[in-house]
Amino acid sequence: MRKVNVGVVGCGQVAQGVYLPEFHRIAEKAVLVAVCDRIEGRAREAQQRFGANAYFSDLDRFLRESDAEIVINLTPHRAHTLVSRAALQAGRHVYTEKPMAQTLEEATELMETAHTHHVKFACAPITLLLPSQRRWQQLLRAGTIGRVTFARAQALFPPIWDNFPPEHAWYFAAGSGPLIDMGVYLLTALTGLFGPVSRVSAMAGTILHERIIGDGPAAGTHIPMEAEDSIHLHLDFGSFFAALDVSWCVHATRNELLEVYGERGTLSGEPLYANTPVHVFRAGQAWSVEEPTQQWPRSDDWFQGVAHLVDCVRENTEPVNTAAHARHVLDIMLTALRSAREGRALTLQTSFQLPTGLS
Repeated sequence: MRKVNVGVVGCGQVAQGVYLPEFHRIAEKAVLVAVCDRIEGRAREAQQRFGANAYFSDLDRFLRESDAEIVINLTPHRAHTLVSRAALQAGRHVYTEKPMAQTLEEATELMETAHTHHVKFACAPITLLLPSQRRWQQLLRAGTIGRVTFARAQALFPPIWDNFPPEHAWYFAAGSGPLIDMGVYLLTALTGLFGPVSRVSAMAGTILHERIIGDGPAAGTHIPMEAEDSIHLHLDFGSFFAALDVSWCVHATRNELLEVYGERGTLSGEPLYANTPVHVFRAGQAWSVEEPTQQWPRSDDWFQGVAHLVDCVRENTEPVNTAAHARHVLDIMLTALRSAREGRALTLQTSFQLPTGLS
């Protein structure tokens, strides 16, 4: 079977730290033919470091002159729509980092463009592909905890990491923030387990109005917080409710990322990482541990999203991490922020269907 030509747009920290170093793993299936970044020196560095055939600093030239069949969109949040739209219109398959777009209208437009041009459109996060998430699905489908009665999730993190680069200040700009950047993972996990949400209500606000880089070359730099940094969501799944707390005002927590409660027990753990176990409580018994039935090379192996799309293109199958699912999660996040502003529960505008045969 032939190799697929792949190009990467956006050669920053995520590309060079997470994605590009892993391309050797699919060398028998794909070729890294080009990289592109608006900063020419960064594109040239990525090309030299990771062995791409060519580099570009202009997106239009990249799409005109490279023979990339798949475009991996690793640009900042607010550039995702522009890059994905251009690639889809050029007849390229696209894998985009989250969020897929800034508005629901943009997300729908991208899906329609992919359909018109008969190309595949896959979106991060790759939660439904993770062995840990699949173990949760198996346990729920087996009735391990009985009928689900409630779920609680949290995404509580400090936003500034060691040697934080000041050019990443866009994390704190309007259109980003912890719900868009981190809450998306747990919303994808919850909807991946239980399907679409029908209504959402939320409270949201900005608790800390600026952040200060603590170390490295930019130590002492003040970054204004333009997005809400603390959000509390209530989700209506029809037969039960769930809660999600998201904040960048937390240094540490001992709580699990997700717990699901049922009539006969509880599932607890961190299904956002590939190889994490599920802690299971069955009524009348002690807690036990269920390991995923498969192990990936890394627990934070986000590159598997690229490998999966390469397989889909080679075999002409549809991605598990669908654009329809990503659009619904975006709908939840945007509707939650509007709910917080309006002070009332709101109905979601979108839905999606879970892929079959995941377990």
